[in-house]
Amino acid sequence: MTTTATLQGRNLAIHIDGIEEPFIIPPLGGRRGQALTNLFIEIVASQRPGSEMEAVLEEAVGAAVYERVQDELSLSEGQSVLLPAFYWQTVLGMDGVNAYLSGGEGMAGAKKALLLLTMSLGISLTQTAPSTALEHLIQLQAPTPPTAASTTASERLPANKRSRKPKQSTTTPGASPQ
Repeated sequence: MTTTATLQGRNLAIHIDGIEEPFIIPPLGGRRGQALTNLFIEIVASQRPGSEMEAVLEEAVGAAVYERVQDELSLSEGQSVLLPAFYWQTVLGMDGVNAYLSGGEGMAGAKKALLLLTMSLGISLTQTAPSTALEHLIQLQAPTPPTAASTTASERLPANKRSRKPKQSTTTPGASPQ
């Protein structure tokens, strides 16, 4: 299956091989696109339930297009319409669509577009997403050593350097330096 996306005026047109009529997605206003982006990031970061994703994607494409996707396409084909349309509604615009499509669509494309989105927004998913069970197991297998108590600069010096006393001045008061 090959998916392509183009702009037709202000609308996004997504073409899927074997489907005659393209999926036409009108743009949302900037504030609504920003609100959907925030919801999406919260869902991805497990700060909101995953069940809310369907409503986010439906709003990104519009109710009529969403119903058409549900009625005419397989789940993977539907993903190739819904996710590029969502990324198009974000600050990424066509860059998000192209990241999804060039990433290979599906999960690989979604990951590529998500990384681009988070970089564009200046956030890190590793800081916002909770640890997964796999990450937890990795940490258990290779624990980080405890950090040492803070030390002074002289304590970090080798022992032979620490015991040195500063040199005493040999000049007498009132004597002129040579």
